[in-house]
Amino acid sequence: MKFLTPLLFLLFFSACVSEPFELGDGVDLESFKKDRGGCENLRSGQIEALKAVSDNILTHSENEVLATLGRYDFQILDRKNQKVFVYYLEEGPHCEAIQNESSAISMAVYFNATSLAKEVTFQQGMP
Repeated sequence: MKFLTPLLFLLFFSACVSEPFELGDGVDLESFKKDRGGCENLRSGQIEALKAVSDNILTHSENEVLATLGRYDFQILDRKNQKVFVYYLEEGPHCEAIQNESSAISMAVYFNATSLAKEVTFQQGMP
């Protein structure tokens, strides 16, 4: 019985760990993760490939998106417990300080209240 508690804890913890998912061809996820804010211009060459595979992000959890794309450049808390992860795809004024207003191309991943990706958009600047 005394082994049951640690076993249940380990089982619960392993259920919370998310694995990256297969995004699709043409996107170099390692360079995407390394290029925080798009400031090294490693993401700028992948914009068309990201647009082509953006539907593959839908229905994945926040943790799976983080495991696949890496940490977001900034997060927006929207109404009704919805989140938006924003990834800048090119260099801009935000590289000097992330709070600077920027018109660089960005990708926004919108999550619903159950933490599943529901929409992916591409725009100039913030969504």
